[in-house]
Amino acid sequence: MRPPPSKHASKFGVIKLHFRKRTRTLTYEQKGGWQSAADVNGISLDAHIHALYGLVLQHAGKNILMIGCGGGTLGTMLARAGKRVSIVEIDPVSIRLAKRYFGLPRNIACHVDDGLAFMRKKRRHYDLLIVDAFTGEKIPAHMKDAAFFEAAGRCLRRNGLAMVNVCLERKSDPTADRIAAGFKERGWSVRLLDSPGAERNAIVLAGNVKNLRRPRLLLVPEAGAKQTGKELTAMRFRRRRSIFRNRGRVR
Repeated sequence: MRPPPSKHASKFGVIKLHFRKRTRTLTYEQKGGWQSAADVNGISLDAHIHALYGLVLQHAGKNILMIGCGGGTLGTMLARAGKRVSIVEIDPVSIRLAKRYFGLPRNIACHVDDGLAFMRKKRRHYDLLIVDAFTGEKIPAHMKDAAFFEAAGRCLRRNGLAMVNVCLERKSDPTADRIAAGFKERGWSVRLLDSPGAERNAIVLAGNVKNLRRPRLLLVPEAGAKQTGKELTAMRFRRRRSIFRNRGRVR
């Protein structure tokens, strides 16, 4: 892996690439959010990416729509596993950096567009939908409102599976539960895969979720594998909490 320039201009915020020579790893940072980390082979170092990867491989579907790119590590891993991946990313610089420095394969269809706008154009075309889109560490508001849930149902085939990666700021952060409730209110079956601790990642799963099992580490990165495996093993399915919207807290 050749060390890339450390800063890249973008109208969505400067993208910083951090290369660590000793471990030969590359990380992607934008607006204070660490959006990707990969080893020299393009395999992610992040437990939640391996969780998404393991969950996807439990589904028989081949066509995957990913909203959000970053370094594109999940797309790279899934394409190598034989999945047909399409990535939608609003920032063209992100796609360019993913291809040039993170090894995003050329056979992945990349679209420069707003994720919700792209989803609204499609009708039952995809087997799986993965939303991993952030401004810093927050999901854009329009990617978790009523229009998003409607668009998710529009672009997924029957027996499809939607996955939303969520960054949580504290133990009581209700963001994942609110997204799960949005799916549930529209008749989707829902499950939540959560991590321990305060600042963490959780994954909201909606649709064909009944037979999903806790994911295992299927691709071992060359750096940090022990820590990644430990964090992945610690993730657990949990019950969705009820939301008290008028009090701003979760029961």
